[in-house]
Amino acid sequence: MRPLLRHFLLLSTTAIAASALSATAPAMAQDKTPVTVLTIGYPDKDSTDAVTGTVSPGIGNLETAFEAANPTIDLVVTNIPWGEGATGYAPKTEAMIQANESCLYEMPGAAGYARRGLLSDLGALIAADKDFKNVWGKQIETDKVWGPTAKSLYYIPNNTGERVIHWDATLFANYGVEPLSKNPTLDEIAAKAKALTGTDPVTGQQTYGYYYQGKYAVWQFLSIAHAMGANWGSVDETGKMTVTWNTPEYLKALQWFVDMAKYAPSGALGSDGMPQGFLSDDNVVAIIPEGEQGYFIQPLIANPELQKRFRSSFNLRGADGVGGVATISPMAMAESCTNKEAAWTALKWLAGSAESQKYYFDSNGRIPVSDNGAAALPQIAAFPDGDVVLTQPQFAEAPYPWAADQPRWAMQTALEGALAGTLSPADALAQAQKETDDWLAQQAVQK
Repeated sequence: MRPLLRHFLLLSTTAIAASALSATAPAMAQDKTPVTVLTIGYPDKDSTDAVTGTVSPGIGNLETAFEAANPTIDLVVTNIPWGEGATGYAPKTEAMIQANESCLYEMPGAAGYARRGLLSDLGALIAADKDFKNVWGKQIETDKVWGPTAKSLYYIPNNTGERVIHWDATLFANYGVEPLSKNPTLDEIAAKAKALTGTDPVTGQQTYGYYYQGKYAVWQFLSIAHAMGANWGSVDETGKMTVTWNTPEYLKALQWFVDMAKYAPSGALGSDGMPQGFLSDDNVVAIIPEGEQGYFIQPLIANPELQKRFRSSFNLRGADGVGGVATISPMAMAESCTNKEAAWTALKWLAGSAESQKYYFDSNGRIPVSDNGAAALPQIAAFPDGDVVLTQPQFAEAPYPWAADQPRWAMQTALEGALAGTLSPADALAQAQKETDDWLAQQAVQK
């Protein structure tokens, strides 16, 4: 074949192939249903910690993993920082939902949007989904909030923090005290805390049976009170909040808490973290409630030997089978979303898949909320109490709607007074109730 003819045929073949590719590319893109999602506070790009060498994966990794598992959906992610005030996530979320800019939202204020009728009723989607599988446990019930006319499920958590009860197996063994049970009761904790306070018979050191973070005492107190049958109040269909601190149940709980404080080291009241020596041979506190994931998980992964000494039990539970503060990140769907079927597929994956749960932990240290936690994080599942660490979130209480408002701070201030001995438990609760009532009255006027 002459060179000129061969060159002509080569160009023609290339042109035809390019034409065919350009014709099919739009068709392939059109075959994928776009689902937009707003996420908050994840790394925009991969980053490496200069000290530990740990890689925090950027948000693009979540998008890639989703599309690999769901090839017919194009996940379009908008990732914003938390921020504060006018530049924070709240006004940005409001602007986006008013402009119908996203189908799915990572939405800390989901309950308020649900009451306004701006979120899809996920309960209705679940009822119509013959393949739906609840991998979130009791959260499907505890996360129900008021919509415009009825209570239903308007969001599903996609990741969370947690609170567990720690206990030092070495101190228990030194004193000959039976290990703390997986689901300890108040009576068990009280008896063992008393028995573990004194002079360690093996080391001769002064030890303490109990601990509390004084600056965050409110969370531990609420778990204690819930286990005793206390109920903080409710929010009705109009958004009106009722908070009842000054009750016999809360009084009994505060009296118990004040009594247990006698078995804690003297610095507990001013503390905002774990006791000195925690996760080391210098630890002298036997039972440490309200252990947050940021304090212990990475050290236990890095040093498996510590897992034998520093154990975890479930938080206290009430008669309803739940207990402990919920610090979830809600994932909701806008009512204005036009492609709800694809968005529902995306929401379930983002909130429940092993891949998504792994991403949230690797990027932000957040704990899984679904049954896929063990598959997502086998390094935690391998802990002696891995099932506790990975499933405690499924047994947390319903989120407190006042967690960042005056009722929290009123109770916190009152608790500090009671624990310091400057207020009686009864006076502390009366003070918290008055400050809370004043705040609630102001909210009613503003509305």
